[in-house]
Amino acid sequence: MEQAEALYRQSGGAVRVLHEFVSQSRQSWSRARRVAAPAEYLQKAENPRFVVTSLTAEQWAAPERYEKFYCARGDLGTRIQEHRLLFSDRTRTACLRSPQLRLYFSSVA
Repeated sequence: MEQAEALYRQSGGAVRVLHEFVSQSRQSWSRARRVAAPAEYLQKAENPRFVVTSLTAEQWAAPERYEKFYCARGDLGTRIQEHRLLFSDRTRTACLRSPQLRLYFSSVA
């Protein structure tokens, strides 16, 4: 976080510094796992995160995989949640096909 904050002060824009290490929980993990730790410093505040993965270094080159896989997955989850909250809350009807038709209409809209 200190490195991310220093880079933020220099650039004035949002900064992400990615660090990775190996960790093992004594109680719940059967083996050591890789942890990607992106330290983000944004205009509002700092934003540390930890992403635990069993992927190898060859399968998960930390910066690229975090950007392309983890962030994209989170963004997709956000879009699904928005759709559910905005359009899918009134889908209960007696007919089985009515909710599906309503979802189609709201998605197109």
